[in-house]
Amino acid sequence: MLYNQSHEKTFIVHLLKQCLMLFLLLPTLCMAADDQDSTEVDNILCLGIRGHYGFIIPHSRQIRELSYANPRGAEAEIAWHLLRENIWRYCYCYPRTGFGLFYVNFDNPEILGYSVALYPFIEPYIRAEKKLSFSIRFGIGPAYVSKFYDPETNPDNFFFSSHLSFIVQLSFAFHYRINEHFTTRLGMNFNHISNGGIKEPNVGMNYPTLNMGLDYSLKEAVFVERSRASGKDLYDRKCWFDVYFLGTAKNAEKGEDHLYPVIGAGIYYNYLFGRIIAASAGTEWVSDFSEKERIRREYAGDPGADPPDHNRAAVLLGINILFGRFSFLHQWGIYYYEPYPARNRAYQRYGLNFRYSRRLYSGVNIKAHGHVADLMDLRLGVIF
Repeated sequence: MLYNQSHEKTFIVHLLKQCLMLFLLLPTLCMAADDQDSTEVDNILCLGIRGHYGFIIPHSRQIRELSYANPRGAEAEIAWHLLRENIWRYCYCYPRTGFGLFYVNFDNPEILGYSVALYPFIEPYIRAEKKLSFSIRFGIGPAYVSKFYDPETNPDNFFFSSHLSFIVQLSFAFHYRINEHFTTRLGMNFNHISNGGIKEPNVGMNYPTLNMGLDYSLKEAVFVERSRASGKDLYDRKCWFDVYFLGTAKNAEKGEDHLYPVIGAGIYYNYLFGRIIAASAGTEWVSDFSEKERIRREYAGDPGADPPDHNRAAVLLGINILFGRFSFLHQWGIYYYEPYPARNRAYQRYGLNFRYSRRLYSGVNIKAHGHVADLMDLRLGVIF
């Protein structure tokens, strides 16, 4: 693809802006790993490496022919295994938090190429004190893809539309501890890569992978078998409100470089019905100026027409999973105000948020209509 100066500048702006999102999460992981505790048990620095092999889910007719491929890759990570009692009390488990560097070859070098992702993650370990344990990981971060859509040189790649994309990863793994330092790992990943709606086309790629590897703890891993404190509450409130403001940018049509702002706000009510799980319900408003531009172009040839409003509002229902300062948000939304119809009336949100104080938090969220990501936003929220 031939790049002009404007395209290069736009890409650099994207890269800097989304790297800023990642580095906003960097101190949160370090704070979690270095949180002080009166107990004598120290957190452990761990290194890991593993191989991946999988397949691509053909979730759209546009990419069905290209989906007959087997992605394969390698992953390295650095993580802190959090062993202190104040961390354990949140989930009755010993979680890991850190960064993964994930390389994947998509088994089609001319059209799909490869990707390299760097993502922060949180991974609760269940039964970590036993030889056989299991874990669930959630991670989200920027990804570089080598091949993307170009109407002349790569017209079939509807998965990606720019070098910069994002990976969302959910994994489940079994671990067998060989000794105090080495642990084997066998896991299953669900990986999603898209550009978060910044640029079209944005079908995105869903590719599950099996992985196998080895973890090494720099110090001897000591997992204390602790007793659960029955009836002890971790949070001083059973219910609270979240108010948030979001922002990002995206283009109006595929192949374009110009970005239009997307802003929004929302409020939802949380009710804690377990130790770490809260149900949520609320509403949000989003003003997508790329949609406004699409409407303007669509009605430009009809001066007497009354173009519809580009704003949208939806009701939200979801689950908020709390791990200390971190929270994982999964919400389902249904538009009750959409004068200009969206791809689907229903959508989902997936988010990773971090609480800096009792009232202030920030995070990264992805909004998707079915299998297609609509946008990725950076948000700032207040709890009251």
